[in-house]
Amino acid sequence: MNRWRFYWLRLTRELWFRATTYAVLGVGAALLASVGARWVPDAMAQRLGGESVEQILTILASSLLAVATFSVGAMVTAYTAVSQGATPRVAALVTSDGQTQKSLATFVGAFLYSIVAVTAINASYYGAGGRAILFLVSLAVVALVAYRLLAWINRLSSLARVGHMIELVESRACEALKARRRRPFLGGRQGALSAGVLIHSDKTGYVQNIDPDRLEDAAAELDCQVQILASPGAFVRRGEALARIGLAQCDEKDRAEVRSAFALGDSRSYDQDPRFGLVVLAEIAAKALSPGVNDPGTAVQVIGSGVRLLDIWLEPAAEDEADSSPCNRVLAAPLADADLLNDIFGPIARYGAGDVPVTMRLLKALRSLAATPGPMQGPARGMARELVERSRRALPIPADLERVRSVKV
Repeated sequence: MNRWRFYWLRLTRELWFRATTYAVLGVGAALLASVGARWVPDAMAQRLGGESVEQILTILASSLLAVATFSVGAMVTAYTAVSQGATPRVAALVTSDGQTQKSLATFVGAFLYSIVAVTAINASYYGAGGRAILFLVSLAVVALVAYRLLAWINRLSSLARVGHMIELVESRACEALKARRRRPFLGGRQGALSAGVLIHSDKTGYVQNIDPDRLEDAAAELDCQVQILASPGAFVRRGEALARIGLAQCDEKDRAEVRSAFALGDSRSYDQDPRFGLVVLAEIAAKALSPGVNDPGTAVQVIGSGVRLLDIWLEPAAEDEADSSPCNRVLAAPLADADLLNDIFGPIARYGAGDVPVTMRLLKALRSLAATPGPMQGPARGMARELVERSRRALPIPADLERVRSVKV
């Protein structure tokens, strides 16, 4: 992904960004209402430019602050509940949820609009025509607030539900898997360099994004190839290698140019790291299988999500999805199918081996994957054998073990 697009997406997912945008729009609408006053007919100005607009704005100003405060409190409660009930890695999706951000931003923007408009009215900023325009704008704001309030109430019913969080994570993992399926080598091609100059990281963190086009431009300028050594999701320390360029030597400026294509952060990102979504789903299942929670149904739901995601990964990319313009100077390794399988089903196999319904459901999932010709057959059968062995040690009752062994993989 282009690094500027990655930074822009990360910025727009911040709660303060959308709230600030709506607030600026609200203030601008309140102050610019007088611009079109000259085109307002006199009859309309006399009819709508009275004191009713001030009453509407006063009601909005007095009520929306309480609504915004309540909404933020509800979001914080949902954030805490999701962190405790699912996993802290999924809690960030609560604050980055588009519907949640739109509702909170609408309340804040409408509140500031009404405050600024009332202040401007008291300062005699508007004439009769401006007050008429302000009246129409206020009606539109009331309608928007009513719509967002109803949407926010509907969102609250599912915001802290674990099943809803599973759906959100599955959706983000699905997008990342489809993107990686289109560009299996991160926009480049498969290969490796036997020698060259290593480009070391200048800080410690997770690789969140790699810009293959920037790597291609840097390699073209140096007339060499670049191999990606740290894929998205990898944790690198300061001084560890991010990439290798096919040159005997290069100066620090060229190293910095290649290094700038890698975005590092304190946590993993869903965008270019499909394994992270699978790991988060597995964490939700592992938490549900803990003795303190004891919710095998959630683990079964995660197994279903895992099968759907792996089906998407195993499905051949359509011709219109394939990367038509790869970066030929960029080399990278593909994702290992065994790693994807272990990311989503490994923790469930470890912590759910003592639960018969979960074990049987996981064995059936592995059986369906093993029945599909392709690279997933071997890892799926190997995990199934390990799961049966774990169940043999975890299930003391022979009848339960026989039920598990009845599922042939």
